[in-house]
Amino acid sequence: MRSRHLPRLASALLGLAAARSAAAQGTPSSVMSSLEEELSVFDPPAPPTLPGLTRRDLTFTFETTIAVIDPQPPSTGAAYGWSAHGEIEMPLVPRRWFVGGAHEMAAAALPGVGSKILLGNPEFWLRGVWSSVRGLASGGGFGLVVPAPRNPSEAEQYVLEAARTVRPWDAAYFADTTLVARPWFDIRLVTGPFIFQFRQGLDWSLVLRSLRPREPRYDLTARATFYFGYRASEAIGLGLEVWEVYQLSADPRVKDDQRASFAVSPSIRFMFPWVQPALSMLFPVTTPLRGDVNGYYALRLNVGFSFPTGRRSEPAPGL
Repeated sequence: MRSRHLPRLASALLGLAAARSAAAQGTPSSVMSSLEEELSVFDPPAPPTLPGLTRRDLTFTFETTIAVIDPQPPSTGAAYGWSAHGEIEMPLVPRRWFVGGAHEMAAAALPGVGSKILLGNPEFWLRGVWSSVRGLASGGGFGLVVPAPRNPSEAEQYVLEAARTVRPWDAAYFADTTLVARPWFDIRLVTGPFIFQFRQGLDWSLVLRSLRPREPRYDLTARATFYFGYRASEAIGLGLEVWEVYQLSADPRVKDDQRASFAVSPSIRFMFPWVQPALSMLFPVTTPLRGDVNGYYALRLNVGFSFPTGRRSEPAPGL
């Protein structure tokens, strides 16, 4: 009896050992496949303006913009603008909850008026996101632009209005002694090499100083950004951003046909391990913000830095 069962027992033990060996040999490849899937779905090339929704690590992004502006009278001839934007975002829960802050400065030189360097108002925000390994992510956030004290002269106000038109979605940074609440929602779909991302937000502004002639106390502005991206290779991402900024509340200083502002920006981003630089062009499709200038075109350099936290656990779908 024992002699008949020994071959079966030996066969079973050998089969179990082979299965364990195969599982052990398959572990590295499965881990690599899982990491590659995580990087492609949760860390695709980010748009130059919108954030990477499902970041894992602390990130710092710096962007500088150089623009040629066609100003309104009394300035004549070509004007030049420059801006520097920096933001930092830290994950409270990796890929799910984030806290961040941003600050911007801008400068413009207008013939016949003068030049000025302008410091923007800081913004702070909290956002959350739900994500799936199938490539869908959605969420929302709330930001607050805190007014910094300023008292611009008439010439400085004119320079400010010209400088802020280059980044119409961030005009709130240069509002004069104005508190701005900025709720928004995000959605992103990653399917194969294609990336679709959309943000819809509102800017509710409250002027805290004495009003200027015909200036309203409250203002409501809608802003929308759509990004279409294509990952040409593991290290290169191509994309196109489209913006609309629309003033919802009535303002007697703004004509009805100047309430909407559209801009587009083709871009290319390079994906290195901890640094992701991007180059893009920026130009308006319709009348620039509130008709403050006749037109402009700009070149942007955006560089994102990632600071690893050491956490590499697999992300679970959902919050």
